[in-house]
Amino acid sequence: MDANTILRFRDIALIELKRAERYRNFLSLLVLNLSEFLSTAGRRKITSDEDTTRFMESLIDRVQKGARETDVISGTRNASLVLLLPETNQVGAEIAGKRFRKLLSEFLADYLDSDYRFDIPLEITSFPDQSGLKHFTNRLETLFSSSS
Repeated sequence: MDANTILRFRDIALIELKRAERYRNFLSLLVLNLSEFLSTAGRRKITSDEDTTRFMESLIDRVQKGARETDVISGTRNASLVLLLPETNQVGAEIAGKRFRKLLSEFLADYLDSDYRFDIPLEITSFPDQSGLKHFTNRLETLFSSSS
């Protein structure tokens, strides 16, 4: 993913976090880690940076079709797909995460013309929760400092 797209996602996420704090809304961040897929099975069809870019663009396009209009989706340079889900609490994020993991597994199987169902690691960070605003902010900083 290009740096402008990644930075734009980060900026939107920080604005949505401020909005969630101000209006006491929920906000969740899903991180789906594709690095294992890209370093193993994906190597059969993804052999260059250009292939990786095309793969991530088509993956994001497919996920966007299964997302709400208000959800924001991006890839990162460390082979993750990130989704920002405004007005979504932890429980809603877990439900959405299951749905997106299934969607990704199907996409990856189709991409490789395989019947295998890939298990994509998922991490969820929600606001508010017991760890608070600082935890969400730190997660965003960690995620995007490794993507810059």
